[in-house]
Amino acid sequence: MQYHLFRLLSKELGTAAQLAADHSADERVAAFLIDLGERYAARGFSGTHFRLSMSRSDIANYLRLAPETVTRALGRLRSQGIIEIDGRAVILRDDVSLRAQAGGRASP
Repeated sequence: MQYHLFRLLSKELGTAAQLAADHSADERVAAFLIDLGERYAARGFSGTHFRLSMSRSDIANYLRLAPETVTRALGRLRSQGIIEIDGRAVILRDDVSLRAQAGGRASP
């Protein structure tokens, strides 16, 4: 059981490091939203309408960005009509464009 838990944690940390490696802030935020939507969908919830459980500061730490950068990236996605965001409530409006913003990656 401990081995399995460590393996899962290691995979998660590797994914976060890979996401932060050589990708722009917009790519990181878009990939994060795609991944989060896929995680919600895998648990039987909506993958397009969800609530951010993390604060923007926590998201910034996870993505190795400044909180202001996360806020600006979310604002750009909103202004392009790709997402709607109100506080922590998020609606992914344009999956194709969001994936294009993420560099074509299905998930980070």
